[in-house]
Amino acid sequence: MLEYRVDELIPHSGKMLLLDEVLAYGDDWLQAQVNITEHSQFVEAGAVPALVVIEYMAQSVAALAGIRAKHNGSEVKIGLLLGTRKFDSDVETIAVGVALQIHVVELFVEENGLAVFKCTATAPGVLVTCNLNVYHPDDIGELNFE
Repeated sequence: MLEYRVDELIPHSGKMLLLDEVLAYGDDWLQAQVNITEHSQFVEAGAVPALVVIEYMAQSVAALAGIRAKHNGSEVKIGLLLGTRKFDSDVETIAVGVALQIHVVELFVEENGLAVFKCTATAPGVLVTCNLNVYHPDDIGELNFE
């Protein structure tokens, strides 16, 4: 068992906390699991659209940032998903009952908090891949969204 629960690592809560478990991690990677159930957020007609996997991947990136924060004695902070590139999925939906493995690897990070992650989601008969562009500012309160 890892030293942190998912809800300690990411700033999501309630129905928007989509990861079930962090399975393993290293300095620049993390593996998580999402169990698709009939009660999972975004389930329609017994399945989740493959595009929802982007959010699973983003929350996995956030969990890695949360682990880093915990190890540095810092608070878990909000990050931003800026976009995705090279999205590819061999399925349109992921059925209830699937245990989806999410693997994220940091490709590079800038000093200002901009980063790119290579992300993969797998299960029997399921492969979803993409790169995520994320931003993890020192203080999100300083950003002007107007």
